[in-house]
Amino acid sequence: MRWRCLRTVLAVVLLSPIAALAEDAPHSRVPVEPFFSFPDYTQVRLSPSGKFLAAIVPSNGRSALGFIDLETMKPGTVASGADGDIVGFAWVNDERVVFWVGDRQSGSAEQRGGGLFTIKRDGTEFLTLAPGAKAQAGQGRAVLRGTWLLETLDDGSDDLLVEANESDVRHADVYRMSAKTGRKSLKTLGRPGDAIRWVADRNGAVRAAITEEKGFSIQRSWYRATEDSPWVQIGEYRLRDERIEPVAFDGDGSLIVASNIGRDTMALYRYDTTKNALGELLAAHPQVDLEGGLVYDRRKHRIVGVRYDAGKPGVAWFDEDWARLQAGVDRALPDHANSLWRGSGPNVLIFSQSDRDPGAYFVLDIDHPKLQPVATVRKGIKPEAMPARRPVRYRARDGLEIPGYLTLPNGKEAKNLPLIVLVHGGPYMRGGHWAWSPEASFLATLGYAVLEPEFRGSMSWGRKLYQAGWKQWGLAMQDDLNDGMDWLTQEGTIDPKRACIVGASYGGYAVMMGLARDPDRWKCGVDYVGVTDINLLFDVTWSDADAQYLKYMARETIGDPQKDAAQFKATSPLEQAARIKAPVLMVYGTQDVRVPLVHGQKMRDALRANNVPVEWLTYGEEGHGWGLESNRYDFYRRVAQFLDRNLGMP
Repeated sequence: MRWRCLRTVLAVVLLSPIAALAEDAPHSRVPVEPFFSFPDYTQVRLSPSGKFLAAIVPSNGRSALGFIDLETMKPGTVASGADGDIVGFAWVNDERVVFWVGDRQSGSAEQRGGGLFTIKRDGTEFLTLAPGAKAQAGQGRAVLRGTWLLETLDDGSDDLLVEANESDVRHADVYRMSAKTGRKSLKTLGRPGDAIRWVADRNGAVRAAITEEKGFSIQRSWYRATEDSPWVQIGEYRLRDERIEPVAFDGDGSLIVASNIGRDTMALYRYDTTKNALGELLAAHPQVDLEGGLVYDRRKHRIVGVRYDAGKPGVAWFDEDWARLQAGVDRALPDHANSLWRGSGPNVLIFSQSDRDPGAYFVLDIDHPKLQPVATVRKGIKPEAMPARRPVRYRARDGLEIPGYLTLPNGKEAKNLPLIVLVHGGPYMRGGHWAWSPEASFLATLGYAVLEPEFRGSMSWGRKLYQAGWKQWGLAMQDDLNDGMDWLTQEGTIDPKRACIVGASYGGYAVMMGLARDPDRWKCGVDYVGVTDINLLFDVTWSDADAQYLKYMARETIGDPQKDAAQFKATSPLEQAARIKAPVLMVYGTQDVRVPLVHGQKMRDALRANNVPVEWLTYGEEGHGWGLESNRYDFYRRVAQFLDRNLGMP
């Protein structure tokens, strides 16, 4: 890989004002580019001392790495890859960073980045610590190996902890690596099993782990007092079991775990290693799981708070100094979620964002209180013009409370609006967050109400909601979408005769199943990269679905192709295609190995055989999603036109 270092007036780039929205494209009522272009800035990081800032910055059409001295505000070197984009980085110490790459000029099927690289702040001593996928493929490797950052160390060295799957493709070991030379030493010799998570203490000792068996359907948690001590099992659980999972270590070496024993949501505890039991409760939330988000203060050598992501994000501080600092920042930047980071000096880095504002970075010198703007994430978005996206909760027909997000168009009365139900993928993951969403904001700007349900099966909202979605594809999971629409109808917010269902991956499945199961409810559907037949998930041999997952875990969460054959037939859109009446927009990536193209082709043919209006499109360079800006622009223009034709222009 070739690298170039160049000088730039970084301060001008970073501090540029927000630009106006682009002119309307001739075939779209609302320009798509501000919503679906790559962000101008994706990451800004404070150095350990707090004296320097590094940021991923735009440079000659690529994403590069820039540095700035906060004392002088003078820009430093900008390092950029001649054949890739920097997509993530971390400070090793005040003089050196590590980073990894991607390729924003390739479709999603061709993005083969990764690797691990290092460079000094002055642009010298560039070194490849681990080659990325593209380089490995060029070397003729049939099986690609990954190396990624686990932790940086607070010991003044050039060392870091990395995970690498050198001896086991599916499970990584941990190494201590010199970012100066690339030499590394194994830290997990005699590992307790096939680890899916490693946890190091504040001195860099790997002292906790989670291992798995049978495609994640059996997991065990482990702890050891030192790296020379034997591993001790602190928990074993199957999918439905309550659990204890190691999360982090405090500065005194005590273990912090997440657990839902005796409760619905995961909470954070100190673990009593002498009694092999849960100890002091650190933090809990009644609605969402706490499985991380701990804030560690290197100056005080202890955990000082925990960030949480509920309907709106927040932070609970255990430290009065941090609580006062947060309160002052929140007064200065109201109606925003403000996240704080501090090095060993007086400078504090702030990321401030909201449902209407993609976010901006500021630096605060607490010795001379003044907010200094540093970078705007999306210069083409005017927050005051964006619709609000508020958290909601509604009752499903069986009484289960369903979280979600509702985005309503600006300047319109919240009455009899056309509706888009936007279904997240996964499905066993969290869908939305209280933040600016390009998709929801764009659709609401077109004039539609947008409901994003966290239907049963969604994760991070507690065990009850998650497990209620098992084996409920096309059944209660689908009911939750309908119940959200009915709730908005009862509120008078939407016109039930003008509703469209939209989603990707599992969301695409929900689109097709919704059109088949409730053909009189929906005026149209947009399915992109969607599953259309549950049996194909288990049968298609050229997908990237893990064989162990399909053999074990998927049979518990989705169903068993043999035991649940009748249910699969009743809840597979392909089997029920004759029931569909509404027009459908179907878009797939020809190189998709998560949901192979055959899902879309079979469904398209079945719909056309029944004279259902189908608009069909494929992107040849894409896989499971759209990596190229040009394809995202084209897709959302088509979506806008399709909705206008079938719902009527709002």
